[in-house]
Amino acid sequence: MPINHVINQAEAYFNGQLSPQERRLVESHLANCLTCDRYFFTMRRLRGELGPLMKQVLGNLNPPPALQHQVRHAWQKTKEPSRISIFWQISGRTVNAVSTLAVMVLLASGLVWAIKGLSLKSVADGRASQHSFVAGSPTLPMESKKEVDSAVSAPTNKVAYPTAAYNFLHESLPSLSQPLTTDSPQPTVKKTVSFQSPAEPTVQTDRQPQPNGLLAFTAFDSTTNQPSIYLLNLNDNSQQIFAIAGVSEPALRKTAENYRLAYRAWGNPTRALLSSDLMGESLNQITHFWEDAAPDWSPTENRIIFASQREVDRKWRLYSAWGDGSVEVNLRREGKSPTFAPDGFRFAFESCDGTHNHCGLWLGDLDNSEVGSKPFLEDGLANSPDWSPVGEQIAYMANPDGNWDIYEIDSNGQNGRRFTDDSAIDGLPTWSPDGQWLAFLSNRGGDWGIWLYHVSSGEARQAFDFAPNGLNLSPPNQPPYGERSWLDEQLSWSE
Repeated sequence: MPINHVINQAEAYFNGQLSPQERRLVESHLANCLTCDRYFFTMRRLRGELGPLMKQVLGNLNPPPALQHQVRHAWQKTKEPSRISIFWQISGRTVNAVSTLAVMVLLASGLVWAIKGLSLKSVADGRASQHSFVAGSPTLPMESKKEVDSAVSAPTNKVAYPTAAYNFLHESLPSLSQPLTTDSPQPTVKKTVSFQSPAEPTVQTDRQPQPNGLLAFTAFDSTTNQPSIYLLNLNDNSQQIFAIAGVSEPALRKTAENYRLAYRAWGNPTRALLSSDLMGESLNQITHFWEDAAPDWSPTENRIIFASQREVDRKWRLYSAWGDGSVEVNLRREGKSPTFAPDGFRFAFESCDGTHNHCGLWLGDLDNSEVGSKPFLEDGLANSPDWSPVGEQIAYMANPDGNWDIYEIDSNGQNGRRFTDDSAIDGLPTWSPDGQWLAFLSNRGGDWGIWLYHVSSGEARQAFDFAPNGLNLSPPNQPPYGERSWLDEQLSWSE
């Protein structure tokens, strides 16, 4: 459908030149015109993403939206041309003279080179932002957009957990007693994958690398009869309990100022996916079904991906939603345990095809998950994938020999590698922010605990022991938890 009838209105809409009644008419039209709505969405995202950078390069100049589209197209063409859809219509009111057009072309060319220069400098400084632009994604409300913009513009290199914030947690929350110790077309798949043997573990010395960041996991406290989320600060070896009890399946997200924690809530008055800061404040209800589970934050925007059994057939399906719960999207794909790639667009998950064959780990994206997803590892025993935040490596657990261990494979199904080979259970892997460590759950030594594995050296060390703290791995088989085990949980590690 042509969109010429909304181009002029779009410019006036975003420049605040419409009356409230006119704005309502435009918004009512967008609800019935999908093409127009996508055009408005594209313009909104362009203004949000290009606005600060164009102001930095060109001062207070506010180019018309059509020129912003051209600049964005030129900028994104070198990065992900297959996923960008740009509208080229330019209103006669915007460009009404040859001289004006010439000036715009010059500005666009200069701006593209300036943007490229800034982008290269940002990469060299280790601060490049990987904000993924997805045409046709749900519109992000302005309140959430401020948080997204601040998160995208924040440096992505590793930073220490704020000392003042954690001191406040120490003073406000109870400490733990135990100290921290050092239906789709039939795809073509690879039937077998060769795995490298685990690295020989090395003896820990003072020069061994040290993990850092904040690690979240769930344990069940029999004294309170509720699950709780525990936070291990690996920078200073401190431990805290999350302020809200009766929650599990944590997902951590580092923001520009602090952290955001998404989790599955089991208690009254809400059983759904929620998010808050680490003090349990600034609470948002993201979803509205008690079957929603396994959230994972996008690395590039205020979005989560999750799995749910909310449909009457009780099959696991995938969904995405904005972090404030404003918009939810059914990805129309059966699967569970989704994990985002660093680009915030692709994701890995557990699934099978429509005939319940080719079970294993699959790869999808936010635009084409229903028919475009495909398996990259055919192994029905591969569970709990976690995508490295710095590459294409995906860690997961599997038990081909009758015992759960930790493995790795690239997103293209190549370079399989086995990390652990222990007689105990090793599972639920999660990557460190720098991609050098994996945290996992294990019952090595007879007691359940959280262990850390250094990928390059093969060193494994225990970070937390459940038994001395009087904790159990999972709740008893009773309402509201039902039949849950450690396989239903997840770990999350953030800067």
